[in-house]
Amino acid sequence: MDDTQRETLFLTIKAVIDGIIADKRENPKNAKRLNSFKARINIGLHVEEDDILWINLVAKDGRYTVEKDTLEEYDLELISDPEDLMFFCNGQYSVMHMMLKKNRFGKRKLRFKGRAYGKLLALPKILVLDKKEH
Repeated sequence: MDDTQRETLFLTIKAVIDGIIADKRENPKNAKRLNSFKARINIGLHVEEDDILWINLVAKDGRYTVEKDTLEEYDLELISDPEDLMFFCNGQYSVMHMMLKKNRFGKRKLRFKGRAYGKLLALPKILVLDKKEH
């Protein structure tokens, strides 16, 4: 994966996360959760067999930022194939699916490291789009 593709992938994932947070802010029921969630998360995008593109998500005081690279001090580290992460964020893949099924490289679709299990359990409420009622 060349630098242009890496930059495009980063911008795409950043736009997805920013879009989900903005969408969730439109529903007043999400305000408390979004404003109280505090986390420093490294997210590894498993792009090739031996290549992971690292980004990070910092949530503090209701503000969410997505940047390149890893954080030295973090609460949680996630690794996922970008396509699987997108399906998770749009609600097509459940947490159980992500934890139990394998990705195209033969690894679990969502791998994690860290002891912030509360943050891991809260993450779907932050990063997964709400179901729209018609």
